[in-house]
Amino acid sequence: MAYSPGSGGFVRDDILTPPSSSVTSTVATPLPQPRQHPLKPGGSKESQLIRYLDQNILGVKRRWAKRKFKDEDAGDVKGYHSFKEASRDFDGLIDVVWVSGTPNIQIPYLLNLAGLIVDFLPDFPPSPGSTFQLLEKLDNAFSSLLRGKDLDTDEPLSGFGNGKKVNTTEKVRIKGIVERTRIAIVQMMSKEYNPGFADGDNMETDGDDDDDHNMDEDDDEEEEDEEDHTWDMDIGRVYERTIGELGEELGGPRIGIITDG
Repeated sequence: MAYSPGSGGFVRDDILTPPSSSVTSTVATPLPQPRQHPLKPGGSKESQLIRYLDQNILGVKRRWAKRKFKDEDAGDVKGYHSFKEASRDFDGLIDVVWVSGTPNIQIPYLLNLAGLIVDFLPDFPPSPGSTFQLLEKLDNAFSSLLRGKDLDTDEPLSGFGNGKKVNTTEKVRIKGIVERTRIAIVQMMSKEYNPGFADGDNMETDGDDDDDHNMDEDDDEEEEDEEDHTWDMDIGRVYERTIGELGEELGGPRIGIITDG
């Protein structure tokens, strides 16, 4: 059995882990290898996975609410100290969704998680490294789903046989998430480069609980790395592959980041 530190509890390994025979790719990818066959609609495995995801996403929301609103309804849940901390939970959930190899789970849950990431960003000090890593993983997932093939290996995705495609409504939702995210990233990086731009409520203060300052060493290392990194190119690459797959198909203005000059 596998366990998540969130509120979801245990979930069977055969749901979360693809059969060993399917792990054949040697291409570097931010995503795990998905199952070879989608879960049976309405079956016990699908139902268990949906419960697991719903409970853990609720746990993530409660930790966010505890930080944002000091929400008493969140009980003894500990609020997130940083976006890097939240990103670990997002990263694990994205992996679980992807491994399911089930488009009817992958598409709505990835949209849900991508939307939550955008909602979270304004409530934390900028954490470019963690943020761009998550968005790269989501970009790979959405662009692969839009193609019906793994973007790196060009192998058909599980569940995309018989002409299965991402439908127009889902494409519109993906496009909306892409647009929201790219705007949010520009705003986030404005805070990174111009700290005075940030609302004081979004900055870490010395008044936080002692427990909130128990940061792992890798958090400190990331902060040091981020100080030396130039993020301009990373900003321009946000959902770059997904935008390429959407193309001009949906019409409307081209998705992009507007800059001065």
